[in-house]
Parts: sequence; C-alpha cells; structure tokens
Amino acid sequence: MPGAHPDDWWGLRVLSDDRPLVDDGDPVRVTPSAMESALRCSLRWLLERHGGSGPTSTAQGVGNLVHAAAMLAEDASADRGALLDYVAARFDAIELAARWMAGPERERAEAMVDKLLRWLATNPRRLLAIEHEFAVRLDDPNRPIDLTGRVDRLEVDEAGRLVVIDLKTGKSTAVTGTDLAEHPQLGAYQAAVEAGAFAEFGDESGGAALVQLGTSAKDAREQNQPAASEGPAAGWATALVRRTADTMAAATFAAVANSKCRVCPVRTSCPVSGQGRQVVEPPTVRRTGEGEE
Repeated sequence: MPGAHPDDWWGLRVLSDDRPLVDDGDPVRVTPSAMESALRCSLRWLLERHGGSGPTSTAQGVGNLVHAAAMLAEDASADRGALLDYVAARFDAIELAARWMAGPERERAEAMVDKLLRWLATNPRRLLAIEHEFAVRLDDPNRPIDLTGRVDRLEVDEAGRLVVIDLKTGKSTAVTGTDLAEHPQLGAYQAAVEAGAFAEFGDESGGAALVQLGTSAKDAREQNQPAASEGPAAGWATALVRRTADTMAAATFAAVANSKCRVCPVRTSCPVSGQGRQVVEPPTVRRTGEGEE
C-alpha cells in the first residue's frame, strides 16, 4: 500500500537539509523593522518571512494611510485640510472587519494627523528627508550584512547630528525606558547612520526617536534613544545588527514564548504554543467533565 513502508513516514525521515539559511561568506539582508521580531522569536520571524504572515489588519491599514499622509507634512505649516482630505479620499480602500468600524477608525486616523501637526509645531530639529530609503554594507570576514530599509523622517539636530524619527500608529507601541535604550529598530537606524547610509547628509548619529501617534494620549509622545556612540556601551547598535544577522542566517530557529504569542499568525506551527506539534506526536488530549475529548 502506498505510504505503508516506514521509509515513507515523514516523522522518521532525517532532515533533508541541515545547512544554514545563509552560507558563510554570503551577505545577510537585515531590515530594521524585522530585527525586533527575529530577536524575540526567530521561528516566528522565519515562518512569517516565508508566507506565514496574516492579512493586513484594519489597524495596519489605518496606520499605512496615516504614514502616507505624513509624507505631505514636512513641518507644522502643512495644510491640515489637505491632509484630512487625503485621508478621506483613500479611507474606503481599507479593509474593515465590520462596517460600524468605519466611523471610529476614520476619527482615529484624523486624530493622528492632528497629533502629528502639533508635534511638528514643537519639534526643534530640521527636516532633511521623508520616507528616505537606504542601503549600506557592513563588512565582516565571515558574514557581510546588507542593512536596508526606509526611515519615516531624517532630521538634523542643533549640533549637526542626524536623528532618525520613526512614526508609530499602533495603540500599544509605546516602550519602557529600559527597552527604549536598546530598541532594535532604532538601534539599526543609528548603525546605518554610522555606517554611512546617509553620507550625503552626514554620518554622526544624534540618536533616534519613536513618535507615538496611535496611543490614547491627547498629544504625540516622543521617545528618544540616546546616540549609540555615547556612554560605556558605545557600539552596541552595530553589535545588535550583527547578532540579528547571525540569528537570521542560522540553521535552526527557536520558538520562544513571549508577550506577542497571543497574536502570532503561525501559532499552529509553533511547538510551544499548545497548538503546533511534530507529526510524530499525538494530538493534545483535553480532559472534560464527561471524559476525554
């Protein structure tokens, strides 16, 4: 009978390929936006990268629209009416989980536009570029790294140093002071600055910042990360990028229980979630009041 012979049983087969995802000497592509995910749970990062991500949520759609509108707002003199018209004209393209969400979500998008304008009015730095793409090579004898991405805003402070601003539109994207000091995405932006990704503007980092637009607070909250070249841990940002590259290029990927497991789109492929299992493991048996289920 087809499949009856043990040689055909998947659970008994050896690994078809145990090589690392990236061979030694080949460049590893690292994007700042993916670093936090890879460091938190490398298995989730791997599965999402290869088709395991879910569809765009309503919150993500609204966030993308606000980011697009923010491209039109260089400073506080931006036309508020034009920005709101931009949002209104494109809002119907967002996939909503329910029709009743249209009103509240549109109001939330408009509130974020207003928060952005108020933040721009008090921002002491000068704008250099909006939605600026970058690509820079971090050379390494064993594993060169191609650090690529896009920054929401590139600004310059009063000392002439570059500051990368990342606009956050999520409802719960604020981070604690401890986590902010070594926030992976901001650190990667600083490493890119120091590696010459924005050489036409300079290569000295003055730090980076998250600007929280999507929280329930009335005004935007700016969370600043100090310059990575300062203090006793100088150089930590580049070291974190290299550690991330090692994680992304590995031969094995670990499933790690964390605070994001509840919304993980690949839970059914995770051995620690309670929903995923190896093909040689029996299904989980749940006990009920009336016996086994």
